[in-house]
Amino acid sequence: MPRAFALALLLAVAAASACTVSERSSSDSTGAASAGPAARPVSTGTPVAVLAVQLGAFSDTTNAIRLRDSLSRAGWSAYIRASGGKESPAYRVRVAASRDTTLPRLVAAAFLAAHRDAAVVKDDVRDDSLGNTIVTPVNAGTHGMAASVRWAVAPDRTALLVVEDPVGVEAEPLPNGFVFADERDGVLVQRDSIWDVEPSPDWRRLAIGLAFTTTPRERAAITAAEWAALARETGLSADSVRKAAFPGSGMSAALAVAQPATYDLRVAPVNGARTMVVLPMAGGWRVGWSGNSDALLVGLNPVRAADAEPSPSFVAVDLRGQRLAAGESEAPAPVAWTSGPTLDVSILVDFTSRHTIAAGARSIDSAGGWITTTTGKTVRVVGPGTALVATANGRFVAALVPNAPAKTPGQPARLVVYDLGR
Repeated sequence: MPRAFALALLLAVAAASACTVSERSSSDSTGAASAGPAARPVSTGTPVAVLAVQLGAFSDTTNAIRLRDSLSRAGWSAYIRASGGKESPAYRVRVAASRDTTLPRLVAAAFLAAHRDAAVVKDDVRDDSLGNTIVTPVNAGTHGMAASVRWAVAPDRTALLVVEDPVGVEAEPLPNGFVFADERDGVLVQRDSIWDVEPSPDWRRLAIGLAFTTTPRERAAITAAEWAALARETGLSADSVRKAAFPGSGMSAALAVAQPATYDLRVAPVNGARTMVVLPMAGGWRVGWSGNSDALLVGLNPVRAADAEPSPSFVAVDLRGQRLAAGESEAPAPVAWTSGPTLDVSILVDFTSRHTIAAGARSIDSAGGWITTTTGKTVRVVGPGTALVATANGRFVAALVPNAPAKTPGQPARLVVYDLGR
């Protein structure tokens, strides 16, 4: 049986068999974690507050166990939560229990979009029963009428860089968002408000062009208070910011500033996070690296207020921001970017096509609007969407997911990175 059809069939069973007992954003802290002698206990570990997705509620254990076991066979981490007294017991079947608040909401929205009953509920489960999938939006900041998607993968495929690049109504520049994920140490970096990001040729460093903007208004000039705010944000002098500013819109008196920053990927993460070093200079509308990865190339301001405008030239600096002898003659080393689908209010995203990504011992499959992984004979549901690219062993998966609950008005999809854990 095709997996997509099997998942749809399981949802149909849930809708047909469930009684009217349901709740949204409620907690069953008094209920038992198992239902009847045939039900498996959730776990024996430490209770953890989570969100979960409820797919059905039953007045008897038989139907609840049947649905739970069917979901488990299809790859869901399904369990039963019992509540109510002896006279009116209820057995609720739930999946996608997670400390990550994004994943259950995505799963529930996908079920509801397929006209299946689903509710996000509060629960508490045991540590070792939790799924360890985490969902990170690539761009949690500015969104425009459309956005382009691109990604680059390290030569050994252990690291992945994904970018969502929105554009304004009049093609004016809007800040981008990115996710860099490295399965060697499991560390993920997400940042919004950037103009550009590029890995060095050896993938030992990242170059960032930080984005700072003023609010577009119909007025003649930028106020002194806004100049002072830009200076505080960048750590530069007000005079330096004034000289470095460039038009951020062709329709209003909005200004923008770029500032370069770097991540040294060879340095061990501190408390699970990487440290960004901001250079004490302006520039970085576009960024890049020299061919030997030693010099940071800082792109000068665009000539026009257009999102796709290139930098007219680059200045070579060291990692402290000191100008190097190479001056403006060197062009950045090329990066093997792959362009993905365009996110646009007028373009539908196909979540139904079937395709597979090989990732070490894992096979990552997209079909019928769901992403699953297969390792040996074990199938596991990751979440809704369609996978675009994955790291070597499949820990990190970039995917398009339905834009529901709506985070970007009008757009049919969002770009995220799934962290499947080790």
